[in-house]
Amino acid sequence: MDSPREKCETLSQESAYTSPWRYGVRFRIVVWAFVWLVLFRPTPKFFNLWRVWLLRLFGCRVSGRPFVAASAIIKMPWNLRLEDRACLGPGSEVYNLGLVTLGARSTIAQHAYLCAGSHDLTQPSLPLVIGPIEVGRDAFIGARAFLLPGIHVGEGAVVGACAVVTRDVPPWTIVAGNPARPIGERSIVVWSE
Repeated sequence: MDSPREKCETLSQESAYTSPWRYGVRFRIVVWAFVWLVLFRPTPKFFNLWRVWLLRLFGCRVSGRPFVAASAIIKMPWNLRLEDRACLGPGSEVYNLGLVTLGARSTIAQHAYLCAGSHDLTQPSLPLVIGPIEVGRDAFIGARAFLLPGIHVGEGAVVGACAVVTRDVPPWTIVAGNPARPIGERSIVVWSE
């Protein structure tokens, strides 16, 4: 498997004070932020289908019936893939400047942060670095966990609460700590549909 850094892409910027995004992308971000604030965020829990519809309207690729809490924050819906029964919990944040994929039955617990963008601090222009994040089927990301750009969490893996994931997590492995390290294995679960 590639290291997370090898999966990342550096966008060019003239300076630390300019955006690498075209005006069209910046406009979509502003429109989505308004829609999130007015039509997404104030909805009750049972309005999940409405929230998922709004995400689809802004380019999110959805299969099956995922759940997205009203307080979940998504930066760019067009960079999000949600598979069947994937769950974005309350207060979770998807800073998806790069593609973020949540596999079937994966769970992102409350206040977890999926960070698909950062900066190259070795250059004066601080160019934006983006990388995909993939959370495999049946994986669980604990409360307040933090995933860096380019991370792949394998099928059935568990990331403990408040863990900082700096490397890929193998399937059916339990990791915890800062930086996250393996602390055990999870029994393989076979789901019947």
